[in-house]
Amino acid sequence: MGKKILILAAHPDDPVSAMGGTVRKLVKEGNEVNVFAFGNGDEAYSAPGGSAEAMRKFAAGAAKAYEILGCHLETLSLPDFEVFQTRKLYQECIRAIRKYRPDVIFAHYWAEYFQHHGMATISRDAWNQARWTCSGDLGEAWTCPKYYHFYGRDGLPQITHVIDVTDTFEDGLEAIKQFQFDFGAEHEIEDFMKIKAQDAGTKIGVKYAEMFQQSFYFPEKITSIENIF
Repeated sequence: MGKKILILAAHPDDPVSAMGGTVRKLVKEGNEVNVFAFGNGDEAYSAPGGSAEAMRKFAAGAAKAYEILGCHLETLSLPDFEVFQTRKLYQECIRAIRKYRPDVIFAHYWAEYFQHHGMATISRDAWNQARWTCSGDLGEAWTCPKYYHFYGRDGLPQITHVIDVTDTFEDGLEAIKQFQFDFGAEHEIEDFMKIKAQDAGTKIGVKYAEMFQQSFYFPEKITSIENIF
């Protein structure tokens, strides 16, 4: 039986560039993947007055990208610079976890710029808070047993899991190409994705892979000692 996967992200393009191959692999193997993101890409422009068009392109690109990956995207469409630690966004993360009731969560790590850094804290703490019987207006309490940080621009301090995405990496690459950034970042992102995936692949002897770090912010519940080994 497939699992429910929830990806918490600052912006819709972040899961695509960080773990697009893994997303596609999860979907192809029968898992339900939902992405919950905040930012609307309103700062992805270079010419004065280009914000509205940048948002339009960003939304259109996201729709095409997630169609390629085959998963569901929900976004709050907030201005990019409003993605940081606030009460509202903390509540929205708790609400998303309780709504989608995932078996596994993927989210940012702290070693990135302020929007991603803030999202890393919000989502990790919401993972913990969502399991308590509090904040009843945000939905029924839900405990998600597994949580992983995905590898962003600035890496992870420790890699715990490396997923072979040789057969799905090109799907992730095609998905990221759907985002039309107005500041010339497309080729830089694509090149970085390839380099990162090839580097990860060398760690497990495959062509392309994607890397993750499991979080133990709250401990795993062990009912049988055999489950430790």
